[in-house]
Amino acid sequence: MRKTLICLCVLVPALAAAQEKYTNADLRRAPKRDVYTNADVQKLAPLPTRPALAGEPEPMAPEPPSRATLLRDARVADLELERDLTEEEIAWQQSLIDKAHSVGGGPNDWPLVGPDTSEARLRIESLRRNLHMLEAELNVLRFGEAR
Repeated sequence: MRKTLICLCVLVPALAAAQEKYTNADLRRAPKRDVYTNADVQKLAPLPTRPALAGEPEPMAPEPPSRATLLRDARVADLELERDLTEEEIAWQQSLIDKAHSVGGGPNDWPLVGPDTSEARLRIESLRRNLHMLEAELNVLRFGEAR
């Protein structure tokens, strides 16, 4: 085992150093089939292109989006932002409820169950209704139908 390990430690660096590295100068000394230098490629003639046919229409320039499309895209972006903010507020209100029901906290933090949590629950219900309406409007704007 020890001899094998020593042989590997000696042979691996020797094999790594013995690897050949090719440059453009090596290509001039030992030309190989289908191998070109950058200078060779620059000397080549340009590739032929297809001539335009007589009745072929020219490619159309892309049309700028219409005003209605721009307005719809802006409304979708606004609704997506409002949806994200609503989801964050739902998560924050839920964290208030979770904090009220958790045991960990200072002596003045317990119990928080009461009006604070009931208001948070009502706010979460209201936000979820609003979120559902936002999703419906987004579906109408994106896909043209309510899903």
